[in-house]
Amino acid sequence: MADLSVQTLGGDTGNLKKIFERIPENGKLLLDGPETIILDEESNMYALLPKLGRIVSLTNLAPSPNDENIIYADVTELASFYGSPLGGNFVPGTKILYFADAILGLCRIDLAKQDPKVELVASKVQLSDGSESPILYADDVDIGRKSGMVYFSDACNIPPERDPDLSYDIMHAYKIDFMRGIKSGRLLRYDPTINKVDVLADGIWFANGIAVDPANEEFVIISETSMMRTLKYHLKGDKVGTLEVMYDRLVGLADGADCNERGDKCYIAIPTTIPGIVQALHHRYMPKILEAALKTLVMMLPKSLAPKPVPYGGVVEITVESGSTTLRLFQDPYGNDMQLITGVAEKDGKVYLGSLHNSFIGVLDLNAS
Repeated sequence: MADLSVQTLGGDTGNLKKIFERIPENGKLLLDGPETIILDEESNMYALLPKLGRIVSLTNLAPSPNDENIIYADVTELASFYGSPLGGNFVPGTKILYFADAILGLCRIDLAKQDPKVELVASKVQLSDGSESPILYADDVDIGRKSGMVYFSDACNIPPERDPDLSYDIMHAYKIDFMRGIKSGRLLRYDPTINKVDVLADGIWFANGIAVDPANEEFVIISETSMMRTLKYHLKGDKVGTLEVMYDRLVGLADGADCNERGDKCYIAIPTTIPGIVQALHHRYMPKILEAALKTLVMMLPKSLAPKPVPYGGVVEITVESGSTTLRLFQDPYGNDMQLITGVAEKDGKVYLGSLHNSFIGVLDLNAS
């Protein structure tokens, strides 16, 4: 059983700073819905913007003269393309960024080049029976530091739809998958030496954020969003090739994931708790026939009437030592300072927080609490 410590995120704690885009000369802001923040080995900062398919860099960070909790940065577009990038990581020692795109699949881009281009690496995977299976909702990426393998999640087999404004509604695809209740998520692995993708694990109810053990590459953690839990896939040891529950019963839906450099602490984004209507539909005393009918009705609703995320923002820190698990939950229970946190990236005692909802990046100082 894990010990749990609950702490406030933001408010008067001083543990949350916000990075806003410095208003450019043309007045057009780029930082809209930074889903995931990525830091390279030199601590240069990048953000993936899935709404309109952009990768941006953040430079010249400086605190506001009027508020110590506000930081301003210049935002520069590095790539714009037909797609919806959700999560990614750099190949160690390079500027080659692998990223999961919910529309395209597994992609990469070499940001060391003067005019970098997005390259599609994989949009399908060959199964053990020789057939090919499309990657319909690539979600997150991490890279093994020892092997160079690229691990990534395929959240479900429902692809996101494009809205009239040409942005992609990745949330609606998740809502349909949740109501449908079919566990179609997968953990995939790409071997760049032979240009091949294989399936490590399947049967996951929306495979979301992933993080590879950075110390010894012994495991991959996976956020199983709809089960509100964290899974561990073993890459080595007696349990190699098996999937087990790392921590169950999180306070809400599990999203992005990351581990610190030592691999002894991992972080999970909690974008929202469960809406009341969803809790009612999944109540254990709900008759199965009625449950199926109501779920079908909800899936048929227009997007404007579909259940909305509950205003909330949370980050869970999981520490595993000698078989015991300790948790710290940083939460903004009403989403006053930051809500719908979807991405986490830990670096030097700070966790950088992405969100589809916000036009800023949160910075949680783990040592300020």
